[in-house]
Amino acid sequence: MKRQQVELNPSLIKIIISTIFLLLLSSCIITNTPGFYTGYNRLSDNDKKKIIFVDKDSSICNFVNNDKIYAITGKQLRSCLMKNDTSIVYFWGPNCSSKSCISIAACQNYCTSKNYSLYVVADYYEIEKMQNQNVSNFPMLIANQQYYNKTYANSLNKRFTDDLLNGVNLNKEEQYNRFLLFKGDKLIKSKSNMFEE
Repeated sequence: MKRQQVELNPSLIKIIISTIFLLLLSSCIITNTPGFYTGYNRLSDNDKKKIIFVDKDSSICNFVNNDKIYAITGKQLRSCLMKNDTSIVYFWGPNCSSKSCISIAACQNYCTSKNYSLYVVADYYEIEKMQNQNVSNFPMLIANQQYYNKTYANSLNKRFTDDLLNGVNLNKEEQYNRFLLFKGDKLIKSKSNMFEE
């Protein structure tokens, strides 16, 4: 029995190759944007001067909001939480449009009314939005990519959160919540809505 050979149309081959090429190209564009990566390498030299990479052994608890952005570790933030009665850590996404993403001013007003300390940790660098929203009592924070040796935002922020929670594991539903409520350095609740009790 003879095998039949199938001939591919040259124009069909060109379409397939072009489609594959465009898919690969578009995936590079998408994954090279802030949100997938921290965005630090895309910052201008002037914008990089607004960021302070804090030494891992330094205390950050007495920082005041001076329009700088402080790259810290989860352990450094946890040491500040121990000094407070109640705190909220807000993982803020500069381009987040979800209903769980509220303005930092609204978050600070709520925390002030409840006598909570607020710590805002940005997911990635977006300098203009960070500066416009940097209105909390404590300065804007971000995970220290030099310390964690990560530039992919999800893995960097996961390592930061693991250090912050010090062995406490969040369940699947809570892992992506933007608000963590602490009593001292003990996690009380992970919340998707800032205002839920």
